[in-house]
Amino acid sequence: MKNVNVKTSPWVAFLCRMMKYYFLILLLFALEKLFFLFFYRSFLTQNNFTEVLSTFYHAFHLDFSAACYICAIPFMLLTLQLAFSSQWMNKVLNVYTLLALCVIVITAFGNIFLYDEWGMKLNYRIWYYLQKPDEVIRTATWQQLLLGLGGGALVIGGCFWGYLKWIAQPVVEKIPKFYGQTFLIILLGFPLIFIGMRGRVAGIPITQSNAYFSTNQVLNDAATNTQWNLLKSTISFYRSNEKNIFATMDKEEAQKIVEELFVPADGYDEVLNTATPNIVIIFLESWSADLIASLGGKEGIAPCFAELEKDGLLFTQVYAAGHRSQEGISAMISGNPPIPLNVITDSFDKYRNLSSLAEMFNRRKYQTSFYFGGDLDYGNLKAYLMSMKFGTVIDEADFPALTPHGSLSIYDEIVLNRHREDLKKMRQPFFSALFTASTHSPYDVPTPPVPLEWDMPEMPYVNSAHYTDYCLGEYFEKVKREPWYANTLFILVADHSHPSYKEWYYYDAGYQHVPMLWLGGALKKEWRGKQIDRYCSYIDLPCTLMAQLGMKTGSFHWSRNILGKGGAQFAPVSVNVGIEWITPDGSFALDITNNRVYADTYQNDSLREVDMKRARAYLQSTYQDYLEK
Repeated sequence: MKNVNVKTSPWVAFLCRMMKYYFLILLLFALEKLFFLFFYRSFLTQNNFTEVLSTFYHAFHLDFSAACYICAIPFMLLTLQLAFSSQWMNKVLNVYTLLALCVIVITAFGNIFLYDEWGMKLNYRIWYYLQKPDEVIRTATWQQLLLGLGGGALVIGGCFWGYLKWIAQPVVEKIPKFYGQTFLIILLGFPLIFIGMRGRVAGIPITQSNAYFSTNQVLNDAATNTQWNLLKSTISFYRSNEKNIFATMDKEEAQKIVEELFVPADGYDEVLNTATPNIVIIFLESWSADLIASLGGKEGIAPCFAELEKDGLLFTQVYAAGHRSQEGISAMISGNPPIPLNVITDSFDKYRNLSSLAEMFNRRKYQTSFYFGGDLDYGNLKAYLMSMKFGTVIDEADFPALTPHGSLSIYDEIVLNRHREDLKKMRQPFFSALFTASTHSPYDVPTPPVPLEWDMPEMPYVNSAHYTDYCLGEYFEKVKREPWYANTLFILVADHSHPSYKEWYYYDAGYQHVPMLWLGGALKKEWRGKQIDRYCSYIDLPCTLMAQLGMKTGSFHWSRNILGKGGAQFAPVSVNVGIEWITPDGSFALDITNNRVYADTYQNDSLREVDMKRARAYLQSTYQDYLEK
């Protein structure tokens, strides 16, 4: 009866073969995770069984995506068998399957064996090692060689035998005159497979963040699909270029120029009244300095911010170093400058080498956390933040399902209120960061109590900032009543800027101008209501903060102390394929690929020449640093 069904039901055979093939791939992924967790079980003693078991649940999205990549060719070959002879296509499929099994098994074994030494998932670096296979063999132990070569061969052979016996049956019989329908199935099927590859129909494709769920990095690495990660890291690396395309001078010359820019200050002003304050950083999505009246903006957009200024220390010449949220947040948490062409939070194997404010505070027994009302998979931020050792990471998935929500995130008012309530329960001292979202397009936020009805460009953006300002006012009115406020430093700073209603040109310095305000009970009274006018970048925040707390700042080597006395004043900005340079003497943007200069405001030719060389040296050195991470 079974043979009859196979012969008379090609559709049943087709669907059966595809389903079994797909589940075989998923099974292999699951078995790799099982063995990985077994090998590194000593790292899991602090995690309960339920959390370890949930690795398989959180791994599903990336496993599903990776399986779609692998199953694309089998889908095409099996579909064609509905219209053409299956004999030669089955042979092709068998060869492809054997190759696929070799890749899956070898990378799985490589990931398990190398993880202990690398401390991270198998990635593009393996291609460098394979260029010298004799060195790999020499450095491997006999157990690794035996298990890797012998065990790998046995697993591949066993899997292929199982495939031929159970998965490669039944035969997909040809349907007469089914040519047009076959190609129609392929045309309709491949878009569905593509959706499976990217992980969702609309929005951003899935990233490693989809697999991150634990404060134990071993569990996160177990949940991250090895083959997907290897492909992603390889593509990202080759896109980032193997050589420094921004090199315009000798490496030693560039290094010397950069060292002169980063000469330590001759002392610095101490603005805090305690060495162990609670620290709260509020990253303001897309906040331009044009929203702040005291920074040249229009009165009435951010009246609550203006009130907070009276009790705070306002930095008037802070400039964003990049144009994207993941660039700004990583710059301020890690003191790492954004670079053209690449975003380090997308470079899974590079950002683990970055310094981290959260990790620094963890060492001082601070409780650390990060809050956002949207999806932290955006820009791979969730994976980055967990790698930076934030103890708690909260995003929209941690709020009740029916929480009022805009297109991109839960409303700022709700997130800020959740944050305030959670701070009341945190053990002191704490370091907590919050990322607002309402000032990101499409600006679908609740109407503020007194909406602005001005006739000017970018009014949706302006009103969204007016709403967020109202939320900040409500937030600070309440936190000021908390007993821990007296020992807390709040830092309000934008993650990047916006063209704003002034409609700045991309290369204008005004486009990059952002607010930064320090306030709270930990700020000395004599500094409240004051301003700091030094030109700087928000990359300088980690060094400045660490110095105030008496902590070592050397690990943040691209960050400077804004409150230092003397030293160069400059703000570097990553742009398309070059760099923008902003100083008290003027600003310009430099396109390295065509050697063109944009938005040059320098009046002094000699100063321009000096800073042009500084900008080139800085870009060359920061990009080289990125390549070598």
